[in-house]
Amino acid sequence: MEQMILQIAQDTINTSTGKELELPLFELLIKGGWIMIPILVLAVIAVYIFIERYLTIKKAGQVDSNFMNKIRDLVMDDNIEGARNLCKEHDTPIARMIEKGLNRIGRPLKDIST
Repeated sequence: MEQMILQIAQDTINTSTGKELELPLFELLIKGGWIMIPILVLAVIAVYIFIERYLTIKKAGQVDSNFMNKIRDLVMDDNIEGARNLCKEHDTPIARMIEKGLNRIGRPLKDIST
């Protein structure tokens, strides 16, 4: 029994150390047949969407460090219109959110909470 196990182990070692089959990517695509074309197209689309979303999120995350200080100073000076204009100049999610809040100043609390 022990010899059989050793022989199986030796056969496994011999087969695993054999020369690996190397296929270039293009040959692999050709051998895959017609089904590889939609897979390749979808892979390219997925990479494009990933890069586009990454760049969009990275751009949205960039905020001027003095933006909120400028808004606070303008609101404290009762220059709401100037604060709105400053928000319109910055195309970021935070600026749009602050602009919505500035537009609701003076409205009843019931309207603001909706």
